Amino acid sequence: MNLLLIQLRRIGDVMMTTPAVRALRKAFPEASISFLTESPSDQVYKNNPHLDHLLLYPKNNSILDRLKFYRRIRSQNYDCVIDFQGNPRTALLSRISGSGYRIGFDFKGRSWCYHRAIGLPTDSTYSAQHKMNLLEPLGVESTDLELEMESSTEDQAYAEKLLKSVGSQAGKLQVSVSPVSRQPYKVWPAQHFAKLSDWLIESQGAQLYFLYGPGEEHFIESVKKEMNNDPMPDVGIPDLLQTRALLGKMDIHLGNDNGLRHLAIAAGIPTLGIFGKPSAVSWTPPGPTQHRSVEYDPGCKQSCTYPECEHLSCIRDVPVDEVHQALKKLLNDHVL
Repeated sequence: MNLLLIQLRRIGDVMMTTPAVRALRKAFPEASISFLTESPSDQVYKNNPHLDHLLLYPKNNSILDRLKFYRRIRSQNYDCVIDFQGNPRTALLSRISGSGYRIGFDFKGRSWCYHRAIGLPTDSTYSAQHKMNLLEPLGVESTDLELEMESSTEDQAYAEKLLKSVGSQAGKLQVSVSPVSRQPYKVWPAQHFAKLSDWLIESQGAQLYFLYGPGEEHFIESVKKEMNNDPMPDVGIPDLLQTRALLGKMDIHLGNDNGLRHLAIAAGIPTLGIFGKPSAVSWTPPGPTQHRSVEYDPGCKQSCTYPECEHLSCIRDVPVDEVHQALKKLLNDHVL
C-alpha cells in the first residue's frame, strides 16, 4: 500500500497527527507512508521512525511550480490519500492526486473531493482523536494518543550546552513559560503570567525560562516588566527540534494554548495550559494525566463572534487564582 497523508500547518495540528501515523505503521508495517506538510512543521517528522517519505509543499512559488508539484504527486500513484487538514487547498490536492481512495472530513463544499467524508464530532474531542477517526475506513483504530516528536543526540547536546551557558543548576526546579500566541483570543494578560512567575521563583526557587518564536519577543518583555524577580537569561529562538530537546530538560511547562505546549507534551513533562476561545478538551490529552488546563466561559464561547468580539473575556478573565491553584496541584502531584 502506498499512502499519502496531508497536514500542511500549523505546528500543533501537525503534532496531533503523530498518533494516527504511528497507528497506520502498526497496522500496515509494509506500507510506504509519505507525509506532506510545510516548513517549519516538517521538523515534527524529521526523526519520525514511522514515515518513509517527508514531502514539503511549495510555498510562495509560481503557479507553474505548483502545477509541477501536483503532477509529481499524481505520478506517485498513491493507493490512498488521507487529508487530515481539510481546507480547500488540501481537499483539491487530494482530488487531483488521482488516488483511488481518498479520505477527509465532511466539511461543507469539500466532501466531493473524497471517496469517504468522515463526519465531524458533535461535541468537543481531543484533536488527536479527531484525526485518528479518519483511519476508520481502513479498519484502523487506536486509543494510543501520545504525541510524538523525537530530537536527535545533536539536539540533546545543544540543549544541555545552552542550559549550562545560562547558569542552569542541578537540583533546582526548571520551568518553561510561554506567554505567547499570534491569536489575541489565546493571550492571557502579561501581569498574570508575571504574578505566577514571581511565585515560582520566590516560593519554589525555580529557574524560569521564557520560550517564544520569531516576532514574539514583545510578549516576553511585557511579562518581564511586570515581574519583581529576574527569570533566567534569554535562551533565544532554537529550532523546533532543539526546543523539543530543551523542553525535555524542564520539570514543568506553563503557557498559553500554543504550539510550544504541544512540544512540551511530546517531551513528556507536566503541562498547564491556559485557554480562551478554543475548547481546552480539544487540545489537552484526555483522562487523568499530567497535562491540565484552565479555561473560562463568559457565556459566549459556543456562539463566538470573533473577530467582531472586542472584549475577549474568555481569555482575559481566566482567574489568576484558579490558574495558581492548578499550578500548585500539578507541581505537588507530578513534580515535587
